[in-house]
Amino acid sequence: MPNYLLNAGGDDRALEDIERRIRLAIPDLKRVASFEDIAKPSLREGTRSIAIVLAPAAATDFPELVGRIGKRKKDVFFVVVGGDLSARDYKLLMQTGNAEWVAEAGSTEEILNIVRREKEAIGAGAPDRPVVVSFVPSGGGVGNTTLAIETAVQLAKRKVGKGGRVALIDLDFQTSHVCDYLDLAPKFRVEEIIEAPERLDDHLLDVFASRHSSGVDVFAAPRERLRVRDLDVDSLSALFERMAHHYAYILADLPVSAHSWTGPLLAASEGILVTGVNTIPGLRQIADAVRAIRAERAVYADVRIIINRCELSVFGKIARNDHVTRVLGEEKVFYVRDTASAIECVNMGEPITLARTSDKILKDVGAIVDHCLALQPA
Repeated sequence: MPNYLLNAGGDDRALEDIERRIRLAIPDLKRVASFEDIAKPSLREGTRSIAIVLAPAAATDFPELVGRIGKRKKDVFFVVVGGDLSARDYKLLMQTGNAEWVAEAGSTEEILNIVRREKEAIGAGAPDRPVVVSFVPSGGGVGNTTLAIETAVQLAKRKVGKGGRVALIDLDFQTSHVCDYLDLAPKFRVEEIIEAPERLDDHLLDVFASRHSSGVDVFAAPRERLRVRDLDVDSLSALFERMAHHYAYILADLPVSAHSWTGPLLAASEGILVTGVNTIPGLRQIADAVRAIRAERAVYADVRIIINRCELSVFGKIARNDHVTRVLGEEKVFYVRDTASAIECVNMGEPITLARTSDKILKDVGAIVDHCLALQPA
């Protein structure tokens, strides 16, 4: 949980004195120059920050400070430290609902008690973090959606955590097809979150979910190919924060193209699975995708590769495995064999896991599921 220290117009020497008094108790305190430097919570953190602010010396500047505090109501709690404060200004500050006042002459312990109390309140209200796994296609048509579906269904069958609840979210809002593969009606209304993220509650989340008989809840939008609907990071953060209360695993089926939320989502993931096929161009696309992901500074996820539709020899060996080694080097790879069942099940609107229980591809997907089960929430 980040902790910030900010001078909003007071005396610099007073700020230094406050920092000296509380630094030992809050060793991760970060001094920032402006409100804009107080970072918004990432998808990984999913919680509020605490900011200790030295109030402006001029009383006429206090209402502006209160206004700026009120704008960060959802993601920051402020401890405002200052000199004499009028009853009117104190009332304005309390009405924001995300601030507390401490007199500059007050004790260090008073500041620390407020910080401690808010940390406990934030921690008590925070849900257990789900495991987030992102399926990233290295190119079009590599079977990314099929692999995400089969992994989600097998996870749900194993009944792990939070009642075994697993969510699969299709983040391709223009050409979404997860629901087609599962014979479901898409219910996710993206525009409602974009327009008002704060409206998202448990009831609305329930309305957005398409329930599959396997136990997987699917969040997918109706296709509108010529309409651009793109979540911003705040909207996606609100969605994931709400989902965190209900699901042990959230599997994200990403589109080929990158968006403003792609980096933050990958940074919030415990596992990233890059999917592709075993051709020289396909392997190069996989290598490019992995390099791009590893270049993202905030990504700490376990990155692995899935090579889909593999050809096997009579003895069960992967065809052209030497190509994989040459292009991908020491990367950790899952191999998923080619099977006619995939097309049959897509046409029937059923996952292979349920419709073809003896298909050998289920063992390949099972290795991916074991990997997901071994991931730990950050």
